[in-house]
Amino acid sequence: MSGNFGHSPQPVFMVDSGRGHPKQHRYYHQQMPRSPVPCWTFPPARAEMKKRGCGRMNGTIVWGLTLILLLVFAALGLGAYQILRLQTEMQRLTQEIPAQMQSLTPQKQVGLNPAELNKNTQNSAAHLIGHADQSRSAGTLKWEANLGDAFTEGIKYINGGLQVNMTGLYFVYSRVEFLSPKCNPRDSYTHIMSRQRNGRNRTIMEDHQEGFCTAGSKQPWMTGSHLGSLQHLKQSDWLFVNVSHPLLISKNYHSNYFGLFKIN
Repeated sequence: MSGNFGHSPQPVFMVDSGRGHPKQHRYYHQQMPRSPVPCWTFPPARAEMKKRGCGRMNGTIVWGLTLILLLVFAALGLGAYQILRLQTEMQRLTQEIPAQMQSLTPQKQVGLNPAELNKNTQNSAAHLIGHADQSRSAGTLKWEANLGDAFTEGIKYINGGLQVNMTGLYFVYSRVEFLSPKCNPRDSYTHIMSRQRNGRNRTIMEDHQEGFCTAGSKQPWMTGSHLGSLQHLKQSDWLFVNVSHPLLISKNYHSNYFGLFKIN
């Protein structure tokens, strides 16, 4: 026999319904086929399915929460990175700005300060113009110190000479104009500026001209000479202008001048 030992078959009794008495008692042990019964027809099966459904739903929620947490942590990490980057940039700018400000700060000037230049030259300048009357014998020219544009500031003028009031670097200059109704081609003219220091004279600039007119010309001739240079002068130095022919100096005041001004 190949029965199911787990469950015993149900006995079935066959009786005669004619007389109400059992004609024959037969016992048939038939194995009733066990038809499959849907699990949802029983409360335990429904509970099990509900439990499985809730389990799947709980798993989805867990995954969703995990993804949200990952996004939150990613956002926090990105924010922390941006903050760190901004702090690094601020530190770099904090170090660069003082250096740039220092580069923009006025540096110590090398050389002459304009304010000091104005202070030093304010009382150390002179400009003289031509004098109408010149001596026949002396070669030192006379000048006008108080007429027209002539002036002296901190510089002393006496008998054609300018005396320096303080030691320093000066620009000195002179121009003369020679004028004559006749000319000899062999004539020459000189224009000299000299410095007198401790009783000794020294030529510091000189201009020499010759052959500036045409032989036999009956027209008046005129020529000019200009001197100018930087000179380091000491206090109490004297400057003079000498020419070879003082009587030939023109009467034009603005074509003949002599002066200096202190640079530092």
